[in-house]
Order: sequence, then structure tokens, then C-alpha cells
Amino acid sequence: MTWSNPSPLLECKTVIRVLAESAKGTKIATTQYLFVSNLKHDADAPFIERPGTGQFRGHEAKGAIGARAGKVSFDCELRGTGSGGCEAGLAVLLQACGLVATSAVIYNMHSTHANDKTISIDVFEDGINKGLAGASGTWKLGADAGGRVVFKFEFKGVWQTVADVALPAETPSVLLPLMFQGGTFTIATNAIKIGKFELDINADVQPREDGAAASGIAYFMTPQVQPLLTIDPEAHLVANYDFHGIWLAGTEAVISIVLKNATDQLTIAIPQFQIRTINGGVRTGKRINDIVGQCNSSLSPGNDGVTLTFAAAA
Repeated sequence: MTWSNPSPLLECKTVIRVLAESAKGTKIATTQYLFVSNLKHDADAPFIERPGTGQFRGHEAKGAIGARAGKVSFDCELRGTGSGGCEAGLAVLLQACGLVATSAVIYNMHSTHANDKTISIDVFEDGINKGLAGASGTWKLGADAGGRVVFKFEFKGVWQTVADVALPAETPSVLLPLMFQGGTFTIATNAIKIGKFELDINADVQPREDGAAASGIAYFMTPQVQPLLTIDPEAHLVANYDFHGIWLAGTEAVISIVLKNATDQLTIAIPQFQIRTINGGVRTGKRINDIVGQCNSSLSPGNDGVTLTFAAAA
């Protein structure tokens, strides 16, 4: 290898593309561009030391690289299509994180592995391409009151050989994010004021091991999805809303969160929210309850712990 004193690669010149795979774990050419920030992309393969007999101190035998995995993480705005649908890139990501598209605008939990999708991911870094195949992931969705709503995604997949590839041209999207303003938050039909929320889909991303595969991994999957919701409602008298009594009794409540901008909106439906922990706190001089709860699925129809429904802004 000849070192020719090349120019450095610029961080700002980065492009990411994704696409759902037709066969789980088989790398395909990606075409769907994403608009993201805080992008990180690294190999995640263990280095296997080979200690043994020898004549000297130190590493006498070369190590080996184990199962060839990689991970990608980034922040992605919650965006629609401008006409009531789910932004195309976001639709690809959600279906690789334990959700299924039951229609073009409805995404909900499911329990059938055949419905799971894996995606190929390509990150272009000013002249080099780092890719993943067979990737699955998890996400957190949250916002502060008045701010934009942002997903934090993390994917694991099968690491691909790094290659020199020119930075592809893309047409930047002009879609605006949905905001946590002008929407609604209700619990048991009560409109409660909160300063922020975070919905963690909490998908457990694990490899499907395969010794016959070149990487030792066929693809990554989500064998379990156990969503959690964190909220910070203002504290009230027991006579108004008995958060602590509800927690002690294990009472479940329906939660609805509506997020919107001028053209699109997303409704998050949680049919059976149960408080796991409740602690006191203060926000801008007001007492609040810091609450973490789990999003239980009903037995009928089931698979409904969290449902995301996109629509045109009302």
C-alpha cells in the first residue's frame, strides 16, 4: 500500500442511504436518502486473542476477528410527506425496528418474524463507503414542549467491506419536522400538561447466528419489543388526578399524543399505560412527577402496545 499524502476526509460531506431488503441479510443497493444528524458508524466485531505456548513475553500469535457486525446510530426528525403520510425514509426505518405497516400510514407492533424487515445501510464519508446488511434496530422518540420531535435510532447489522466510492449526489428534502406544539396529550381522556416526553420502543436487537455465513451472522432481528414511555406531568392534588394511587393500584390508562406541523400529524396511541416508577421533581418552579411507565398490549386484539398513525394535519 502506497501512502500518497492525500487530503483529509471532511466530516460535513456525509450521505446516508437505506432500503428494505427483499431477502433478510442480503445486501442490496440502497436508494432512499435520509436527513439525519449525530451520525456514527463503526465496526462492532470482537477481537479474539490467541494465547498459547511460546518463547517470549507479549503477543506471539496473531489474533482473529470474530463475527463481523457493525452499528449505526443517528438522530432523525419526525417528518411526514406534506400530505398526511409517513416520510419515505422514516417508513423504511420503522419497519426494521419491530413495527409493521398495516397500511401506508399505520405502524404498530406485531409478533410474527415473517413481518420483520431488515435493511441495508450505506454511509458515504467523503469518498469511502461503509455499509451494513441485514440491519435491525431500535428507537426513542421525544421532544421538549415547543420543540421539534426527533427519533434517536440505533441499528446493528452485518459489516460490509469498506470501499472507495464517490460521494453520491442527492436532492435535499424541504419537508419540515413535526413539532411538540399545537397538539394534545391526554391520559385517561384527561388533558395533562407535560414539559417533555420520550417513547422508547425498546426493541432487543440480536444476531441470528449462522456459521455458514461469511460473517458468522445471517442478519439481525428483534426477538422482543417492550416499549416504555417517560413523561413529566405537573403534580396535582389527589382529588384532581391521583398519580400515586394509580401507580399503587397498577391501574392502566389510555394515552394519546398528537404531534403536528402545518401539513402532517402523528397520533401515538397507547391503550394500556401502566406506571412503573414515579418520583417528584421541579420544572421552572413547578412541582412535577417524573414518571416511567410500560405500554402494555391488550389481550384482544393484542400487538397494540404502541400504534403510530399518520394523517393530514387537522
